[in-house]
Amino acid sequence: MAGGISKILYQAYMKWHPIPLPPADAFKDQVVLVTGGTSGLGLATAVHFVNFGASEVIITSRDSSRAKTALATIKRETSGRSNGRVRVMDLDMSRYSSVVSFAREVKKIRQGRGGLDCVILNAGVAGVDFKLADEGWEQNIQVNALSTALLALFLLPWLKAERVHRSAPAHLAVVSSSQHLEPDIRAWKEWAAASGGVLRHFNRPENWPGPDGMYAATKLMAHYAVDELAETALGPDGRPEVIVNTMCPGIVNSDLPRYFAEKGVGFAVGTAIFMGLVSKSPSNGARTYLAACLTEESEHGKFIRFYGSEAEYQKQADGVRTSEAGRKMRVQVLSEMRADFAAKAPDASGLLGS
Repeated sequence: MAGGISKILYQAYMKWHPIPLPPADAFKDQVVLVTGGTSGLGLATAVHFVNFGASEVIITSRDSSRAKTALATIKRETSGRSNGRVRVMDLDMSRYSSVVSFAREVKKIRQGRGGLDCVILNAGVAGVDFKLADEGWEQNIQVNALSTALLALFLLPWLKAERVHRSAPAHLAVVSSSQHLEPDIRAWKEWAAASGGVLRHFNRPENWPGPDGMYAATKLMAHYAVDELAETALGPDGRPEVIVNTMCPGIVNSDLPRYFAEKGVGFAVGTAIFMGLVSKSPSNGARTYLAACLTEESEHGKFIRFYGSEAEYQKQADGVRTSEAGRKMRVQVLSEMRADFAAKAPDASGLLGS
C-alpha cells in the first residue's frame, strides 16, 4: 500500500519536474515516424520533433478529420515551422491488411538512403469493456499486442538493411507501460494448456480481467515480441544494427482516459480528478519518447522510464521476462502470434523467428 502511494506521489512530482529536453538540434534533418500521432502523446511528440529540427515528421491516422485537426495543431504549436515537414499516412491498427499496406509504403521512404531515423510505435488502446476488433481478437490484444508486433517485425528487417547507408543505427521505440510487470504468468501457463493458448484465453468474454488487467496483459505480450526483435536487431558482431527500446512516460493526461469516460459520469469525474492531480502534460510525457530515440547502443533492449530504480525494475522484470519461466512464456506467446500472422497476414510468416 505504502509503495503504491509513494509511486503515485512521485508521478505527481514528475508533473512539476519533467525530465530535461534534448539539445536544440537533437533531431536536425532526421525523418521520423510516430504512429497514432493525431492526439495526446503522439501529437505532442510530433510537435517536439519539428521544434527540434526534424526535416520530415510522419504521423498516422484512420480519420481524415482528426488528421486535419492534428496538422493545424502542429502548425500552431510550431509557429508554422511544420509547413512542408509533416504529413499523414493512413493506418488502422485494428486490421492486419492496413498494417501490411502501411508497412509497404513506409519502406519506400528514403529506401537505399538510410530509411527512417526513428520509428515510435505509439498507437494503442485502453478499452474498458470487452470488444472484438475486425480480426476477431479483443481490441486491446489486437492493437496493443498483435498489430504492434506485426508492424515492428515488418519494419525491423528494412531498418537493419538500411544500416549500411547510415552513420549510426536507426531507433525503433515501442510505447509500453510499467503495468507489463503485473501479470501472473504462472496462471498464463495453465491457461495456455486449458484454453488452447494465452491469447485465446483472454479473447473470451468470461475471462475478461477488467481494463487494467487486460491493458497490463497486452503490454507484456508486446514486450515479449519486442524482446525477440531486439535480439534479431543484432548484427554479426553482436552490436545492434537498429537500437530497439520500449518506454513508459508515466502517468500522462493523454487521450487514453477517453475510454474510461464511456463508463459514465462517475468514471469520467473520478478519472479527471485523479489525472488532474498526478498526470503530466502530453508535452512533458513526450520527452520520454524523445529520450528513447536518443539512446546509445549500450542501452539497446532497455525499458526506458524516468521513475523507479533500474535495480527495482530488473527484479520485477525477472518474474515475467528474463527468468526461465518468462522466457518460456515468451516462446508460448510468440508461437501464438506467429500462428495468427501466418493465417491472416501470410506476408509476415517467418519474420518473428521460428
